[in-house]
Amino acid sequence: MSPVLLNLSLLLSLGVTLVVSAAVMEDMPQVVVLSGEDCVLPCTAKHKPGVQYRAVTWYQGGEDPSDVSGLLTRNLLNHLVRWYSGVERNVSFVDESNDIYLPSVTCSDSGVYRCHLTAPVGEQNRKGQILLTVADCPVGPTEYEASDTYLVIFATALLIVALVIFLLSYACLKNTVKEKKKTPKKETFLNAPLKPLDKKDLMLIYTLGPKTSTMKHICV
Repeated sequence: MSPVLLNLSLLLSLGVTLVVSAAVMEDMPQVVVLSGEDCVLPCTAKHKPGVQYRAVTWYQGGEDPSDVSGLLTRNLLNHLVRWYSGVERNVSFVDESNDIYLPSVTCSDSGVYRCHLTAPVGEQNRKGQILLTVADCPVGPTEYEASDTYLVIFATALLIVALVIFLLSYACLKNTVKEKKKTPKKETFLNAPLKPLDKKDLMLIYTLGPKTSTMKHICV
């Protein structure tokens, strides 16, 4: 594959990845409440039939690992519930389900929540996410993050278009230079008819043969 096509494929892959990420963010389930109301967040992680998962854990935060904080976890084998250290928010599981209950929601509760199912050996872990929006609160970091995501996607799309135009222009210019460097080859045929000589050509022909030497005698 030529370098131009390779660069184009990489750029297109990047664009597709960003578009898919934006689509996933738009399709995220959302729960909208007012401040002071109680809220139930369902676990959107999909169970695989016949698999006995080990534990269910809830986290709060976005894609950046530094912003993610653990809330609580439950061992699905002995139903023991544990809360992460530093959690001041009152949060609990809804009966025996994997959903969580948040009483008296505040603006600080807005954001993305993640549900993680720990699978046994040989099976894959499952995870889901849901967006909690407190409608009567000012615009929070989640909305800003969404806007920033779209701006990044738009800027990346413009960059991809600019790079594609540059690569195509470079390829065309390279081909043009190659065409100019090519010189036509002249073919000479030995059996071609002789062209009659002009008068000027005849004047340039000298008679071949020995040159007559001249001697000078000096008398003293």
